Amino acid sequence: MNKCKFDPKTGAMIIFLIIFSLIVSLKMNNYTVLVVNMALINMITAYGLSIMLGMCGQLVFSGVAFMGIGAYITANLCSGRMNFILPGYAAIIVSVVLTALIAWATGILFLRLKSSFCTFATLGFVQVLYTLFLNYEPAFGGPKGIPEIRTLSAGGFVFDSYKKWYFLLLGAVIIVALLVERIRRTSLGRSLASIRDNELAAQTLGVNIYRTRVIAFVIAGAFAGLSGTLLAQHNRFISGDQFSFAKSTTIVIMSMLGGINSTPGIFVGALIVTFLPEVLRGLDKYLMFIYGIAVIIMMIFMPMGIGGAVSDFLKTMRRKNKLKS
Repeated sequence: MNKCKFDPKTGAMIIFLIIFSLIVSLKMNNYTVLVVNMALINMITAYGLSIMLGMCGQLVFSGVAFMGIGAYITANLCSGRMNFILPGYAAIIVSVVLTALIAWATGILFLRLKSSFCTFATLGFVQVLYTLFLNYEPAFGGPKGIPEIRTLSAGGFVFDSYKKWYFLLLGAVIIVALLVERIRRTSLGRSLASIRDNELAAQTLGVNIYRTRVIAFVIAGAFAGLSGTLLAQHNRFISGDQFSFAKSTTIVIMSMLGGINSTPGIFVGALIVTFLPEVLRGLDKYLMFIYGIAVIIMMIFMPMGIGGAVSDFLKTMRRKNKLKS
């Protein structure tokens, strides 16, 4: 019976990032913790993209759309708009399950398309939902959004501060990161990798390409739905502006910068991209220009992102040590 082995280097890096985050959080002011929380929420969607793009080799922009679906389901269930209010934990379960079902229904359609056609279909999906979020008031509150969303509580413990949310979100990110690593080492992960590397060879080996892609798409959609439901309860307010194509592009950049196949790299990439607007606050108008230049430079010098660059460096050092010994 094959056992899934967890890469000790990846585990060590994740533990280091957790300890680093915990230490830094003790010295952060309230606003900085809020920014970190936004990074953690975005990471969950970025990990879904790493399954689709990193493992499967299929670029999709639908993460933000599913994030919006999860957020609006939660907003309706936890704001009294439906004449009843679900507890926060129940809303999380309902939102993730319904988002996964919607991802399955759309994935069945989109993944029949080949490569770039599928990418453009998901891009259109984001724009359609963005328009609905902004204009359809009965379900989405229109341009005013949905306020007064109840925050998450468990028993008598209420997540009523950014610090409390920080530890919850960090735990959620760790669980999602471990799930991604687990998937990477299962038969599903190997099937996705074979599809990414050579579809014809994968088909010859008996991999059902279409079904495997749909499964990956559903998992990515469920992660995005989780991200959205946590965002709604964290902010206690949701509007369509939060789920635009620009946000989708930002999540792709997070994944590419950190390393689309690097679980700890995505953690770092999401933190950098989330904090960059804070560091460059006076250059808001040029932010997408800066992102574009950064992506071009990265694709030339670090095509596998920060995680890939670190991995290559460690391999080089190991080779040198072997030659010396």
